[in-house]
Amino acid sequence: MSSSISPRVACIWGTNGISGTALLDALLKQSVNEWNRIICISQRRFQLDIKDERIQFISIDILNSTSDEISNELIKINGQTITDVFHYTYIEKSTEEELDRINRIIFEKALDVCVRVAGKTLKSFSLQTGYKYYGVHKTKEDLSQTPFIEDAPRHQGVNFYFTQEDLLKTYAEKYQWRYIITRPSTIIGVAKGNFMNFATTIALYATIQKELNQPLIFPGNKKSWNRISDHSTASNNAHFQLWTVLNEQIQHEIFNIANGDLVRFRDLWPKIEHYFGFEQYDQKLDDNEAQLKLAEYMPKHKDIWVRIAQRENLDTKAFDYATWAFVDGSLKSSNDRYGDLSKARQFGWTIEVDTFDGYVQCFDRLKQLKMIPI
Repeated sequence: MSSSISPRVACIWGTNGISGTALLDALLKQSVNEWNRIICISQRRFQLDIKDERIQFISIDILNSTSDEISNELIKINGQTITDVFHYTYIEKSTEEELDRINRIIFEKALDVCVRVAGKTLKSFSLQTGYKYYGVHKTKEDLSQTPFIEDAPRHQGVNFYFTQEDLLKTYAEKYQWRYIITRPSTIIGVAKGNFMNFATTIALYATIQKELNQPLIFPGNKKSWNRISDHSTASNNAHFQLWTVLNEQIQHEIFNIANGDLVRFRDLWPKIEHYFGFEQYDQKLDDNEAQLKLAEYMPKHKDIWVRIAQRENLDTKAFDYATWAFVDGSLKSSNDRYGDLSKARQFGWTIEVDTFDGYVQCFDRLKQLKMIPI
């Protein structure tokens, strides 16, 4: 990758999450002459075992800190030189209204801080939203037509992605930034304590079932077993986001980003079974009701995890990183969900990723991190 602007200074909001971690990995592969500093912001302390002199980390509670307090922390590490922002910060809430209210607050703070601290140097702002923009979490009546296209009509009611995207467009126009919005599908990746982590949750579930000598029951119904969907491997998303920022032909654009293949869980699940050493199970699927609800089933087996972790010298907190309800919710819908990548292709993006390979990379990484047994 090359750029006419050098050196660049990146600022990643939400570095400890799946997407922030993947973006940091992608940046660290770039030349120091191109990216000579990487400012990382997250609430929790730095979760990654990475040593690179370009990294400067700020641990701060964005929701409960003022814009002045956040700005002061950035100024201490010369945040006035930031050229490119990547935003992934997200706080999970139980209702649409609260989700919108809280995430509006933290995103508006990020925008305000960027104006205050780096208003003279900031060139691009990259925001990651996702397929919830298209109503995948709502009823079929609210779901956009497949394949999802970037200018699809918005569904009725509140959606915090609508709020975030509108805010970014307003700030970008006012302060003359390039804005780039990317909308991934279900993200495959690894991060400790992430609130929307599908692959890690499945891996922990498989670990428990293996210990109990039980089959890997698909935690969904017949419709979700057969639905067509795409996935977005975090490393691929990050490379795409970095590519868009470095491509000066891309100005004020919104893109879907996914692996490029379409999958059904009826094909994917047997491969996951094989990876973890299960015999293929004859799934007993109901049209509407899930065979098993992880949010009910898994908390009953935390003692099993403690036993495994102690025996295998694993991270005892890994069980707490799982998001059982998130997986249940993801597998509840029977509606096909996949995006059109034509726009990214038109700008020159040609990369395709095998979705199961993405799961394998994730599971292998979890073993390296001692979050599941080898």
